[in-house]
Amino acid sequence: MKLIGTRVIMRPLEHQDLDRSRTWVNDPEIAPLLLRVLPVSEIEQEHWFENICTLPDRYVWAVETDGQHIGNVGLYHVDLIHRRAEAWTLLGEPTQRGQGLGHEAMKLLLDYGFNGLGLNKVYLHVDEENIIAQKMYKKLGFIEEGKLQEEYFIQGRFRTILRMRVLVSEWPTFKKGNLT
Repeated sequence: MKLIGTRVIMRPLEHQDLDRSRTWVNDPEIAPLLLRVLPVSEIEQEHWFENICTLPDRYVWAVETDGQHIGNVGLYHVDLIHRRAEAWTLLGEPTQRGQGLGHEAMKLLLDYGFNGLGLNKVYLHVDEENIIAQKMYKKLGFIEEGKLQEEYFIQGRFRTILRMRVLVSEWPTFKKGNLT
């Protein structure tokens, strides 16, 4: 299923997107912010893609602008009984950051989660030091729900993680004009 915004199109991730995606997650500046341990091998990337294709609780899209694949977004742990899912985003192309494209992609993702899947809650985990992502998530209506002290050991040090969430009951307030 494609999700179409004003500046981005989100389409299902395809096998041809894997090399580019692996380059992004193996970038030593991006990986810690994604809570990834390096390196991600080709085999690991293939296994990740296989899980996306076969596990029913994962939805992943490639984000495109002007026909260029610039990132990926997804919902993991989609639980239709408890109506919740974990969101994540990766805007991998450095030249495309800071233009609101990640914000638009997450807005489309949330809209699909709440209005398409009937979710009540979307949550995510973000590195405490990833201030740029936190600002974007807050602008989308996410609030901090908790802090996981020294949760990950990446690049030789422990990282503290924030858990953030937005509820469907909060979403319409933001949807009506605060998400520009």
